[in-house]
Amino acid sequence: MIWSVKKMFLVCLFAVLFIGTANAQNTNINPASVNVEALSDAQIEKLISEMEKNGMSLEEAMALARARGASQLQIDQMVKKINEYKSGKRNVKAPADDSQETMVPEVKLSEKAAFKATEKNKEIFGFQFFNSKKLSFEPAIDVPVSESYSLGIGDEVNISVYGASQQNYQLTVQKNGAITIPDLGPVHVYGISFAKAQAKIKSRLLSIYNGMGGDRPNTFADVSMGSLKGIKVNVIGEVNLPGTYSLPATASAFNALYLAGGPNENGSFRSIDVQRDGKLVCSIDVYAYLIDGKTQNNIQLRDQDVVLVRPYAKRVKVAGEFKRTGLFEAQKEETVADLLRFAGGFTDRAYTHRLELYRNNTRTLSFKGVSADQYDQVQLMNGDSLVAGMLTERFENRVSIDGAVYRPGNYELTEGLQLSQLIKNAEGLKEEAFMERGVITRKLEDMSLKAVSFSVRDVVNGKIDFELQKEDRIQISSIFDMREARTVEIVGEVQFEGTYAWAENLRIGDLIFQAGGFKEDAEVAGLEVSRVLDYKETSELTKSLLHTFQFSLDRNLKLNAEDEAFLLKPFDKVYVRRAPGFRPQGAANIQGEVKYSGDYGITHKNEKISDIIRRAGGITSEAYVKGASLRRRIELSEAEYQAKLAIAAQDTTMTEADIEKVAYQIVGIDLQSILGNPGGVEDLQVKAGDQILVPSKLETVMVSGSVLSPVAHTFTKKKKLKDYVYSSGGFAERAKKGKVYVLYANGTTQATKGGLFGRRFPKVEPGCEIIVPEKPEVDKAGQASKWLAIASTFATLITAIAVATR
Repeated sequence: MIWSVKKMFLVCLFAVLFIGTANAQNTNINPASVNVEALSDAQIEKLISEMEKNGMSLEEAMALARARGASQLQIDQMVKKINEYKSGKRNVKAPADDSQETMVPEVKLSEKAAFKATEKNKEIFGFQFFNSKKLSFEPAIDVPVSESYSLGIGDEVNISVYGASQQNYQLTVQKNGAITIPDLGPVHVYGISFAKAQAKIKSRLLSIYNGMGGDRPNTFADVSMGSLKGIKVNVIGEVNLPGTYSLPATASAFNALYLAGGPNENGSFRSIDVQRDGKLVCSIDVYAYLIDGKTQNNIQLRDQDVVLVRPYAKRVKVAGEFKRTGLFEAQKEETVADLLRFAGGFTDRAYTHRLELYRNNTRTLSFKGVSADQYDQVQLMNGDSLVAGMLTERFENRVSIDGAVYRPGNYELTEGLQLSQLIKNAEGLKEEAFMERGVITRKLEDMSLKAVSFSVRDVVNGKIDFELQKEDRIQISSIFDMREARTVEIVGEVQFEGTYAWAENLRIGDLIFQAGGFKEDAEVAGLEVSRVLDYKETSELTKSLLHTFQFSLDRNLKLNAEDEAFLLKPFDKVYVRRAPGFRPQGAANIQGEVKYSGDYGITHKNEKISDIIRRAGGITSEAYVKGASLRRRIELSEAEYQAKLAIAAQDTTMTEADIEKVAYQIVGIDLQSILGNPGGVEDLQVKAGDQILVPSKLETVMVSGSVLSPVAHTFTKKKKLKDYVYSSGGFAERAKKGKVYVLYANGTTQATKGGLFGRRFPKVEPGCEIIVPEKPEVDKAGQASKWLAIASTFATLITAIAVATR
């Protein structure tokens, strides 16, 4: 019995193999001739089904196949295909139908092209919505399709059968409008909705899957859409980029309008037709989306649909204080109220009670004022222009109060508001209020101003009062506003000189105390106070300018009884001078070959260089006395510095950067003579900041300038200046031999002297520098022109003389 079952399976197995590779109807074939790779998924499924029905394992089935002559390669290929099918890597696809072309070419989706919009186009409301990088209306292609989606040629339909029977189909809608289900045949789905296609496919599957029917089904089917073929849509009419566009199958009308750049400057946003097979499917009003966000008419497009943008019928210009301005489109019987809604309403600064309407009457323009109660009555016409004005800067119930009150600012003008009540509303007067006068600045009917003065004291005491009017401005000053700020000033040798506020009963000691007291160099016994003339004195023309007073204090700010009674008045100026014998500490610095180098304080005015060297312990045996130099600190006064800056601003050879307020200059000294004759003419007086340098013995001589090889040479007593020059290669071609000079180590210089018996060059000493200047470059062409001009002048002169003497 087992053998008969196996034999039966074997017959079925080779029948399956034979069906995949041969056209004969008997199963008595050579298994070696079977092409396993050509077997379809349906055949593999049938083979697995027979194995499961007969209770055979894969190994037993392959052993029977090998016994009938199947090769090991065929067996391996069969095992691989069975495993692939079981792992779900392969899906059942419809067999090829030789009666029709099944391949549908892929559609490359269109991209939006760039174009240059006109200024008028940019002004049209809605243009930016179809030409914004952030709002592309691109359809979602990775989401499930809606039940209303209409299937097209090339769309992929996936069918999954599960439960008691299991099967997967991946089918494509062919050019005949049908999908072909294996063992079932074609099912026409083109042009119907996805919901209807699902019901139709499931109904047809009942014929081969009985388990799907009845009250208790054990087999189920799920129908879904796979990849969708793109569609081609024609966008024509008044658009910026008319043409044929390739779109995803789920694309809507807005997708096509986006690619076409939206309506152009003559196109309508409110009359866009979608036509299919020559019939009008729907008419789109883009304003429904732009204004209210409604997308009901943004229908899904189908292949070969036509999107037609018609010319606009009415267009109105909106300007002024609207939230949106530009060109808007109006339909039949739409009114100003509709346009106001399109424009987003008024801004917060708009005058909303009246609009200006300018209308084109084909020959002339007319003007109409539209009041708020007429907004929903006045219908719009093509070419209308609406303007919303701005509120004027006028208040119906405002008054203001400024100055010496606790709460200055704007206040509401209530009926019968009096000035006294306004002062109370402002929390009353400040203590420093000027009570003699206040001013009301009032606007008259012709907008001119009128001043109304009043006594603040009388208003507060109830003797008089004023009824206020709108836009009244009340000014109440303080006593400090009515006079110059009262101050006193202290200058000189105090810690914090400057200007201080004057106060009643202020004394000299009080002001010095506020200024931080005296400096160490202050002369406390010679204070001076200057005082301006009073009102009576200035009423007459005299030679007097100021009054001055002399006082003497001690450093504890004590005065005698008479001086202590002296009170400072506003604008007094106190002078604290420097003590005559006070001098700031100064020091000179000495470096080099002295016994004790460093800084030395200058003890008296007449201290000289020899004194500093003596205090430094004298010079060492290694000192080169002739090379000693002095660097002196030069500090310009502020006046000198500003004067030099002014000169630099006018002199093209100088800049402000060349002017230094503090600099050092070399002073040539003869230290040998100073030490030989202390206190003599050569022994200069030292000053604060002086720097004295006593170098060690120098052994070189530097040659620089216009020589062939500038270099330093070892000093030799036998050599003269020219010897050192020749040791540097000699004079260069453009050297100025008669201007050679020597710069000595102490900062002094000597130049070459010319005489009857030739040049006398300066003496060379250790550490000096021989400098050979260079002749300036001569413009030979210019010199030749100059000589030619001179020769021509002489020739003319000679000719004139000859003519005159004939």
